[in-house]
Amino acid sequence: MLRRLAGAVTVALAVAACSLPGEAGPAPSQTGTPSATSASSTSPSSSTGEGRRALDSSLVADLEEVLRADDRAEVSLALAPIGSHERPRVLGDAPSLIAWSTIKVPLALAVLGSGTEAMADIDAALTASDNAAADRLWESLGTPQEAAGAVESQLRRGGDARTQVPSAVTVPGYSAFGQSTWRLIDQAAFTAALPCLNGSSPVTEAMGRVVEGQRWGLGVIEGTRFKGGWGPTPEGYVVRQLGILPGAKGGTAAAVQVRTGTHEQGTAIMDEVAAVLDRHRKALPNGSC
Repeated sequence: MLRRLAGAVTVALAVAACSLPGEAGPAPSQTGTPSATSASSTSPSSSTGEGRRALDSSLVADLEEVLRADDRAEVSLALAPIGSHERPRVLGDAPSLIAWSTIKVPLALAVLGSGTEAMADIDAALTASDNAAADRLWESLGTPQEAAGAVESQLRRGGDARTQVPSAVTVPGYSAFGQSTWRLIDQAAFTAALPCLNGSSPVTEAMGRVVEGQRWGLGVIEGTRFKGGWGPTPEGYVVRQLGILPGAKGGTAAAVQVRTGTHEQGTAIMDEVAAVLDRHRKALPNGSC
């Protein structure tokens, strides 16, 4: 039975992100300008947006029940088959929100593509959301402008044509890259492409070893590879996750975001969404590279 939580849940299918406060170490500083090193890419095979299947009606009904649980939270969720070029299916109003630490996924890809030996920091940034490790990854990419461009190039590889990564700190105390605005639908599209990109396996493998204290939301679904992010904004506390859910015929990309009052409220709502997705695993849109 779904718990009633603080927050009207607007669920838009997509998966999500990790923020800086509450994670190991101080928030990293971030950047956002094009410049760019990128690993070789393989675009996902699979279908175009033609003939996109509707989401299962019982899945939608159960997600909407979570959405209506309260009126003090905004919840959105986006779903897409892995390896597909389909436009992700979105439930709920999906305001454009800060990426927080979910941006560490394309950051790790950029460092792998640069040829830098930094697996220990990549592992720490993805499994424990370590901000000091993420700062070192960012700095290894060159000037702030070069680092921002390198991360943006990975987003483009993954089919996200519009997200920009700031090259300068915009909020004191937080990294430049963590303050990137990453729209839910773009995050879901990137996540659907992620396992199909050449050289991405070290990143997706680390996403399967997230530390116990951060295994809420999508992290409670067995076999899911995910990254979370969380932090305060003037409009409310934001909690995000992006993830790859295993399925019988491949996998499902999910991106979830919640804006509510506290970290605890946000993660509890994430757990509600994940419980619905887990219960309807066979009905999720599946695909493969």
